[in-house]
Amino acid sequence: MTTYTIGSGDTLYSIAKQFGVPLHLLIEVNGISEPGRIRPSQQLLIPPVTTDASDHSEPEPLTEPVSGSIPVDQVTLRLPASGYIAERRPKDLIVLHFTAGSTAQGAYAAWASAAARVAAAYIVDVDGAIYETFDPSCWAYHLGIKGAASADHRHDKRSVGIEIVNPGPLKADAAGHLCWWPPRNRFERRWCSIDETEKYRRAPFRGFEYFAAFPAAQIRSLSPLIAMLCQRFNIPRRLPAKELAATADAAGYFATFTGIAAHQNFRSDKFDVGPAFPWESISL
Repeated sequence: MTTYTIGSGDTLYSIAKQFGVPLHLLIEVNGISEPGRIRPSQQLLIPPVTTDASDHSEPEPLTEPVSGSIPVDQVTLRLPASGYIAERRPKDLIVLHFTAGSTAQGAYAAWASAAARVAAAYIVDVDGAIYETFDPSCWAYHLGIKGAASADHRHDKRSVGIEIVNPGPLKADAAGHLCWWPPRNRFERRWCSIDETEKYRRAPFRGFEYFAAFPAAQIRSLSPLIAMLCQRFNIPRRLPAKELAATADAAGYFATFTGIAAHQNFRSDKFDVGPAFPWESISL
């Protein structure tokens, strides 16, 4: 978790708004019994409220993915009631993420151990297995929007999050390998050789030049999942305007957008689903 040193004039409300964290969660995580009596120089823990594994302190374990039932496994990676908010909300948006990790189990483990009820309703593993972690008519924190657009967490509430297992941005090392973020965001874990062009796409996006590719099995599973959710919740089967697909504008265009979007559309510091994602392969 991030730590924050309280300054003169700070209130818990202003700090929660600054970091896009629910006020009750900030109080809960820090064990504050008298919210009106915080003091300058006091240290606060700021819990992450986005599902990105790189926002959490420990990288997920490198284990082999486990095949699940197709189309949807509602048992294997089911979150306990404490892992999401059991409040049914109308849905008009699907938000695609990548896990910034290598396995569905790793993403699930990070969410299950988080205090912030951070999760996406679905995880699509590298082999195409689909896991439902909680009833998608309920909600959990998965966007981590900051500033005015985060005031009531309405985008978390109105959206169904789908996490796609993928490490995300990569960096080239001197030995001709592409590496992803662990350990400690130093990009030292090898993902593939730069000669294995089928495993990545080279495209500049938000400060990175290389992004891990998405296996065909994932995309084959993703299309029917999206179609099922659109039908169930009457979500429009549409994508953002092409000129805005890589843009972050949570308070503008995407404040009222309905359809299928990506995490990158709600935060300018996020990379998912990035330029390697084959939008053209999603059947709408």
